Amino acid sequence: MSEKSFFEKTGPYKLKILSDHINGKLSSINSSDILIEDISSLKNANDSEITFFSNLSLKKELKHSSAGACVISELNVDLAPRDMPLILCDDPYMGFALISQKFYPKELKTDYLTGQKNNISNDIPDNITLGRDVIIEFGAVVGKNAVIGDNTFIASNSVIGANVKIGEDCYIGSNVSITHSYIGNNVKIHNGTSIGQDGFGFAMSSSGHQKIPQLGLVEIHNDVEIGANCTIDRGTAESTIIGEGTKLDNLVHIAHNCIIGKNCILTGMVGLAGSTVLEDFVVMGAKSGAVGHLTIGKGSQIAAKTGVTKDLPPGQKWAGWPVKRMDVWKKELIALKKIIKK
Repeated sequence: MSEKSFFEKTGPYKLKILSDHINGKLSSINSSDILIEDISSLKNANDSEITFFSNLSLKKELKHSSAGACVISELNVDLAPRDMPLILCDDPYMGFALISQKFYPKELKTDYLTGQKNNISNDIPDNITLGRDVIIEFGAVVGKNAVIGDNTFIASNSVIGANVKIGEDCYIGSNVSITHSYIGNNVKIHNGTSIGQDGFGFAMSSSGHQKIPQLGLVEIHNDVEIGANCTIDRGTAESTIIGEGTKLDNLVHIAHNCIIGKNCILTGMVGLAGSTVLEDFVVMGAKSGAVGHLTIGKGSQIAAKTGVTKDLPPGQKWAGWPVKRMDVWKKELIALKKIIKK
């Protein structure tokens, strides 16, 4: 259950309404009219809340859950308490996400952070272009010739540099810095992130290091979400690109000239050196990284703390340092344990 002072909830909803919302199937028609007040976790849910089960390691929590209903795969029905009402669907996590959005639709939209707004639409400098219903909180700065699209929200103490373009329905959290960038529609950038600053480019020599001017941009395409305290450097001569639908966790670093494909997932503390290319649907675990000037193929999955040192073909799982196929890495660990025991 959420804290009411921070989050605005809708509902309650009958279980049949929630099931139809995710194209699910009720385990029993008799549970159609059960009222669900809120969402919660397996461990904390009460008899008026709905939860979900998809991780087999949580079987014990499911067995002892007091939830009023659970979204679950048909394959795992036997693990649920016998009298618990169920919504059956192929992907319980996705189903729960859609139900969460139904209860908390406002969390999908831009909103004030401070509870106060300073919409400067009545006093716009001639060299700034603001769309309809733009919200700019107190303390935010927008540079000359910037373009801000309809329904975009910019939180307090953020800085939008000169000539930056931000699309429609975007959310820019507090203390965000954006320069030298073009940002698409429906992009969310959370607190403390910096985008468009100099890439780390130096010509090194024994007499000292000479800075290379970074003359590229950052392009962030539609439907991207970027976590708190991330850094995305602009390119040296070409753009650093974040592809449509990609999601970055907190504390992710993207160096200059990197190209991130569509719908990639980069979890906390991932670091990419310059000119790394991620093709579409790449997933990188926490603290993994790439040395730069290489390509990670489409659909690759990179385990946490993996060091990618070479081009990787598409569609495989990788782990270790230096990187190797996950099945090979596991075999080597098993062999090493046997050697140590001897």
